[in-house]
This record gives sequence, structure tokens and C-alpha cells, in this order.
Amino acid sequence: MDYIKKDGSWIPKLGFGTFNLTGREAIGVLEFALDVGYRHFDTAQMYQNEDVIGKVIGAANVPRDRLFITTKVWGTNLNENRFLPSVEQSLKQLKQDYVDLLLIHWPNKNIPLNESLDQLVRAQDKGYCKLIGVSNFTVDLLEKVEARGVDIACNQFEYHPFLNQDKLLAKTRSMGCFATAYAPLAKGQIVDIEILKNIALKHKVKPAQVALRWLVQQKDVVAIPKSSQLYRIKQNFDVFNFHLTEEEMVQISDLQSRNKRFIDPEFAPTWD
Repeated sequence: MDYIKKDGSWIPKLGFGTFNLTGREAIGVLEFALDVGYRHFDTAQMYQNEDVIGKVIGAANVPRDRLFITTKVWGTNLNENRFLPSVEQSLKQLKQDYVDLLLIHWPNKNIPLNESLDQLVRAQDKGYCKLIGVSNFTVDLLEKVEARGVDIACNQFEYHPFLNQDKLLAKTRSMGCFATAYAPLAKGQIVDIEILKNIALKHKVKPAQVALRWLVQQKDVVAIPKSSQLYRIKQNFDVFNFHLTEEEMVQISDLQSRNKRFIDPEFAPTWD
């Protein structure tokens, strides 16, 4: 496993996404992911699975300082009255005294951004989280975070070989942040791409592993693939035993000319 060091925290460059993982299925999947070696788990209030994750992690024989847990505050909880109580509820469900990273999940146009950012800082000051950050923030929004003088550690957004995020990555890095790439396998659409198949054949791996390797081999980029299929969970984890050449990295980067999203920006809640 490779890591990013930020403000005294070591962030595994490969995490486990948990969107849509709930109930009994989630328990088995999460237990398997822990057995495979995943130590970075990404959840959110909106996923409605913090309690399941808390149950599995609470019973795991893994020291807390070896885990990295991220959760996100939902848009309806971003105001002064609801922010901190919602984080306290998240911690209760996760069975944790703190999370390693707390994010604003989506910006809410009906709540002043500065109010949400101030509450995020308060959560950190109270020890509810080690690091703070944002998710689904554009360059313009990151500039507003900068203007407020808030020192965030992360911006999480859709990123994979089919989507050019050069401008957003550059801004994220310029702020001293790392990027967390969600939907890193483009909803499974990378498996039939000839370039990825050829590179995978050369390294005796699968196209999905090549796509993930392309991400984690980049500076300050974390990937959080999600799967409920056990063999894919194991496969996704095995991306640190081969290295892509500079030429291969460029070949994969060229796929970004498609500029295709799999998480429609229109999915962003309107909060109306």
C-alpha cells in the first residue's frame, strides 16, 4: 500500500467505497474487505450505512490508528444548528470518538458556504475529526474556501480515465490538498477499452487494475473503488505490485479526451 502524509495523518492511497452497501450484505462485504487488507473506508450520512460500518469496524481486530475513516455531512445538515449534532450522530453510529476525515458532501446553495465551512472547522476544533475537506467542489468553490482561510486537506470528486479533471486537480494540489477519486472505474465501463486491455495483458493484470493503478500512481490522488463482489474487492486491492511506465500513463491519460461523466452533475441535490 502507498500512502499520502497530511498533517500527521497517513492516508492509504486506496480506499473502499461504501455507497449503496447496506444491511446484512454490507456486513459480509466489509468483513471481507478488512480481511483483504483495506484500512481506508469511505462513507457518508446519506449512505445510511454508518451503523453497519461501525458494527464491523468495532468488532475488527485492527488497531484504530491503522484505520482511516471518512464520512460526509449531508447538505440538509450544513447549517449552524444541525451540523455538529449530525456529526455527533455519525460518530455514535460509527462507534468512534473521531473520524480521520470529515467532508462537506455537496454544497447547499440555500445555506451560506461560510456558515458550513465555519461549522466544519468547529468540528475539527472539537476533536470530531483529524482532517477536514470537501466533496464535489468546483474550482470556483475551492477559491471561496481559500478566501475564507479554511485549511482543508481533501477534495473528493469523480475522476477516472474517461474524465479530464486537470484544472480541478491543479487547484486541489495548489491548496495543499489531496484528491479522492470516486467512481474510479467509470461504473465498470473501462473493461472493454483496447488500450487498457493491452496494458493489462503486458502486466498480467486486469483492465480495472490498470485504471486504478493509473490513479494511485499520480501525485496526491486517492482512489475509492466500490464493489460487492468478493473477487473484485480482492482484485481492486492488488494494484501495488506493478508499475505503469510513463508511456503507459500517457496512453491512459489520452482517454480523458472522451470527457465522459458517469455521475451526472445534475445529480447534485437542489435542496428545494
